[in-house]
Amino acid sequence: MAESSDFRTLKILDRFRHIIARTGADYDVLRLILRVKFQMDQRRVPTVLSTRNGNKEQKEGNLYLRSLWLYALMGLILVPFVVWDTGHFMLQMGLVAAMLMFMIMTSMISDFSSVLLDIRDRNIIMTKPVHGRTVGMARAIHAGVYLLLLTGSLTAAPLIAGLIAHGIGFFLLFLVELILINMLILVTTSLIYLFMMKFLDGEKLKDMINMVQILLSIGIAVGYQLVIRSFSIIDFNMVFTPAWWQLLLPPVWYAAAFELLFGGGGGTWLYVFSALALIVPIVSLLVYVKLMPSFELYLEKMAHAGQASGRRRGGWDRIMAKVFSRSREEQACFRLSASMMRNEREFKLKVYPSMGLSFVLPYVFWFTQLQSSSWTEFRESSFFYTLYIVLLLIVTVVTMLKYSGQYKAFWTFRAAPLANENALYSGALKAFLCNMFLPVFILNAIVFVWTFGLRILPDLVIILLVATALIPLSGRLLLRKPPFSQSFSVAGQSDGWLVFAFFPLMALLWGLHVFIRTLPAGIWIYAALLVVTNVLFWMMLHRVKRAPVTVEV
Repeated sequence: MAESSDFRTLKILDRFRHIIARTGADYDVLRLILRVKFQMDQRRVPTVLSTRNGNKEQKEGNLYLRSLWLYALMGLILVPFVVWDTGHFMLQMGLVAAMLMFMIMTSMISDFSSVLLDIRDRNIIMTKPVHGRTVGMARAIHAGVYLLLLTGSLTAAPLIAGLIAHGIGFFLLFLVELILINMLILVTTSLIYLFMMKFLDGEKLKDMINMVQILLSIGIAVGYQLVIRSFSIIDFNMVFTPAWWQLLLPPVWYAAAFELLFGGGGGTWLYVFSALALIVPIVSLLVYVKLMPSFELYLEKMAHAGQASGRRRGGWDRIMAKVFSRSREEQACFRLSASMMRNEREFKLKVYPSMGLSFVLPYVFWFTQLQSSSWTEFRESSFFYTLYIVLLLIVTVVTMLKYSGQYKAFWTFRAAPLANENALYSGALKAFLCNMFLPVFILNAIVFVWTFGLRILPDLVIILLVATALIPLSGRLLLRKPPFSQSFSVAGQSDGWLVFAFFPLMALLWGLHVFIRTLPAGIWIYAALLVVTNVLFWMMLHRVKRAPVTVEV
């Protein structure tokens, strides 16, 4: 059998054997741990549930590697910024670094936090004479390898474009900075988790980790605007204005080296920024290596976390189930889905950061507009349409509803006397509408009304009706497998492109709303049509004929 790319990765790692050994880790044990982890990644079977024909389709191979083409396509948007002939590398490479850090950090939060916080192998490894530093290093390298693969896919096209447009020196500097960026993201995220685990335990720790992930997602989204605000237009030229607060912006650090070497720039600030780009990741790595045994020790708190007070909202879920659902079966599915969304850690790790982004993204656009207009002018504008961005939450969460960390428990639904399996789908979608979408929408709506006045209330009703119609439609198109019936190991591998496909639809609905608003009484006619559409779409969801699904337990 041909050697896999994972084992070639281990051969590359062998070249750094002495460096790793100097950290205090046992390299031979570390290599064995990584070999097993990579083998497990290779042997994941995506079709845990049987296929439509009832035949089990074994798909060997690492699904994450198969999905890298999607990141390569996303990386194409960076090419114009790299080849952009502005003569001002601080601007173009600052934007490139900001976008890259945004993409890598969101992937780190959603896909690799579960790797760093994985406690399932502790019962096997930590019962043996294995030092915590070795286990921690293996954990970090495991996540780091996949982060590098993701970064390589994202930057393959920009690297080639930079080589052609600016030469080999630009290419090599870009490559070194990509390694430093990955090191900074991986290590600082781990240190943040370590700090929280030191002072928290039990369910509070899990909740706080989710909160930090949401704040990180919001922070990197707002960071875009801070990078852009580092530049001002003077005589139609972009001029970089150094300031102390830019010391907190890593994208500025990594752009400074390009300006020094290729842009002809100088000055103390650029040297300071360039030094931070190198020193901070290395110092962070040294601190993390020293604290690795503590990380593994504190990680034990995740294994012994107390039971969540899941009954706190049991009464609320019961009331909402009766309000939103008709049959007792659907009410039971509503309550189960609400509990899963609120309590399952893996689901929250992947979905809650998207909630944070959906909440803050409209205000990122506000921030940009307010740079060129006064507050009074802004309040009279049509920027309330940016609330449509919140609809991204629908497709993001609906694609995740079919996954669960306890997916094998789905066999209980096969044994339950359900008269109509559609209750599973409608209950889950209504639980999402009630417990996730409506809170985000209402909070945003309050801010929008305070900003733009009561004149936008009909428009908010239109946007809400569009959202409630999109939820059953998305469920019909995207939720092909029953809720919570698949493993998270296959999450995001085949449905990620759907989020991007949703953008044209959102733009179309946005444009239709703008057009309808220009017609006499158009907004009220549109609202009536949306009410009818909602009724039809939700009824359609209840009448879908679904193929039976079997489960491997």
